[in-house]
Amino acid sequence: MNSLISAPPGDTILIKREDGTQLRCISTGEGPTVVLAHGVFNDLRCFNFVTEKLIEKGCRVILFDQRGHGASTLGANGFDPRQMAADYQAVLEHFAVAGGVLAGHSMGACLAVILAQQSPDVVHQHLQGLVLISGHAGNVAKGSAQNQLQIPLIKLGLLSGILSSKRLGRAFVRSLFGKVAPKGHVEAMRRIVSGHDTRKAATLVNFQVKEDYYPGLRRIDVPTVVLSGERDKTCPRWHAERLGAEIPSATNVWLPDIGHMVVYEAPDAIVQEIMGLFNLTLSDAHSNDY
Repeated sequence: MNSLISAPPGDTILIKREDGTQLRCISTGEGPTVVLAHGVFNDLRCFNFVTEKLIEKGCRVILFDQRGHGASTLGANGFDPRQMAADYQAVLEHFAVAGGVLAGHSMGACLAVILAQQSPDVVHQHLQGLVLISGHAGNVAKGSAQNQLQIPLIKLGLLSGILSSKRLGRAFVRSLFGKVAPKGHVEAMRRIVSGHDTRKAATLVNFQVKEDYYPGLRRIDVPTVVLSGERDKTCPRWHAERLGAEIPSATNVWLPDIGHMVVYEAPDAIVQEIMGLFNLTLSDAHSNDY
C-alpha cells in the first residue's frame, strides 16, 4: 500500500505561475522524457506503477499535480481549462522537454487536447507524441449514466462524504474499474481522491460537461495514441472513437476487461504505447540510440 500512496522518489520542483499557482513537480530517471498528467480529484501518485515501469525502461519521467490538486496550489485564475492547459506548457518549458511524450489520463487527456489546439507550436517544439488515456474532449455527460449520477453528488458536496467512508468510498471507486479491481488499488485511489474537497472543484466538472473541444480535433497534427478500456463507464466508447477518428494521426488501442482506471489496471499497456511513440520496443528500450 505504501508504494501506491507515497510520492515517487525524485527531485521535487515548484513552478510558480503568473496567477500565484504553484505546481508541484517531480522529475526522476534519465532518458527520453515522458510527462504524465493525472485526472480530476487525483494527483501524481496515481501514476506510481507507470512511473516505476518507465524508469525501468530507461526514461526520464516528469509528473506534476494539476493546480488545486495534491501539493499544487490554486491561484487567482482558478480552474480555467485554458489556464490549466497553459500549466502544461509551463512544465514543458521549465524542464526543457525536447522530443518527449505527454500522457494524460481522463481530464489530463482533455487538457492535453486543449493544449494541442490552443498552442500547436508548443506541442511541436517539445513533444513527438501524445497518449490520451481514458480520455475525452469535453461533453462528458453525454451517454454516461455514471457521470450523470456523479455530477450532482459533486456539486452538492456529497461526494467527499462518500469517499471518506471506507465502505461507500470503496464501492464508488470500484465502479471506476473494469472486470478486476484489487482491493489495494481501490483503497489507494480512495485515499488519494478523498484528500480533495470535491465541492470546491465543481468548476472542473462544469467545464468538462459544458465545453466541447471535439470540433478542433482535426487541428492536432502530432502522433497520438488513444488508449481506452472497453469497460470504461466514465468515458463511454464514443469519446475514444471520435478522438481516434478525428485526430488525423491518431490510433485507437482497446483494452478488454479494463475500466476507466487504466493507470492502475494496465500500466504495462501505457508504457508500451509510450515506448512505441519513441520508436522503441520494450526489449531494446535500454539502448543508447535515442
